[in-house]
Order: sequence, then structure tokens, then C-alpha cells
Amino acid sequence: MTGTIKSSPNGGSVDETVNNSTQYNFIIKYNITTTTQSFEFRKVSTTQIQWKDNNTEHGLTW
Repeated sequence: MTGTIKSSPNGGSVDETVNNSTQYNFIIKYNITTTTQSFEFRKVSTTQIQWKDNNTEHGLTW
């Protein structure tokens, strides 16, 4: 996702704030609007991940 945003002429910038084995956070600032999105992904276990997008929490188990 970040690669697509960075390579698009109308994309934007991506600030990766945390990137380790259990957490990955990034903020997207779009070039053509004033919109900013934030995402946080956290590994809970080998089969579960939690994430927030713009401060809304989600969970996924596989």
C-alpha cells in the first residue's frame, strides 16, 4: 500500500513511525486533499492481529 501511494503522481507521503516484529504504524498524507489517515497494526499472536485506522479499532483472526 505504501509503495503504491508513494509512486502515484497524486499519491502522497507516508511516514512510517514504528516498524518492528510486533507493531507497524504509518500515517498517510494525500497530495490532492488535506486528508490524513493513520494506521496502527499490532501482532497479538501467531493467528491474531489488531489494527486501528483513524483511531477505530479492529481485529482479525486467521
